[in-house]
Amino acid sequence: MLRPVGSLPPRIYWRRRALVLALALAAVLLLVITVRAVGSGGSPRAADATTKSPHSGANTTVPTPGTSSPPSPTPPPSTPSPSPSASGSLAVAACSPGALKVVAATDKATYAVGDQPVVVLQVTNLGQAPCAQALGDTQIEFRVFNGAARVWGSHDCKIDSTPDLETLTVGTTVAKTVTWSGYSSQVGCGTRQRVGAGTYTLYAYLDGNQGTTAQFSISG
Repeated sequence: MLRPVGSLPPRIYWRRRALVLALALAAVLLLVITVRAVGSGGSPRAADATTKSPHSGANTTVPTPGTSSPPSPTPPPSTPSPSPSASGSLAVAACSPGALKVVAATDKATYAVGDQPVVVLQVTNLGQAPCAQALGDTQIEFRVFNGAARVWGSHDCKIDSTPDLETLTVGTTVAKTVTWSGYSSQVGCGTRQRVGAGTYTLYAYLDGNQGTTAQFSISG
């Protein structure tokens, strides 16, 4: 039975039997490995998934158990700056009459009959600090005299009641001007006539306080 039967040489048959036997042993060995793997409770695919490192991807930070990440710094609350209106030191006091220098002036020294002279009140703060002063028509008044005769007054006919409050800095001169029509007037306005040639004196008042006078002439 073990002797090969056929037309070929015996060694050929023995080689075929050895090959068949080797294939049979390999099949048995593969069956044993498969049975052991199933008995261990996991497939090769499952084992790869559970052993993969969680840090194999991008770098991530994993907190240590029992510790917490430090909180991000919180900027300190901002303290609101005091507004200028809340600071009493920034308030400007009213001007004292004794701290103000008032001067009357005109835009020219000589005019022709029919001209409209521009009369000027100049006020200078001679005090030690800035101060607030109303410089409206109600506070400023001009009067023109020809000798002892009163010729015109800026409050005779019409007054603008706007106070025009201004801050006067130390040593700064502020000028307020009024254009005189060249016509006479009386308190309450009255009958107005064009003034003639002569020498005139301009008076300027601030809150009723008279300043330095100025002279000008009108020629025919």
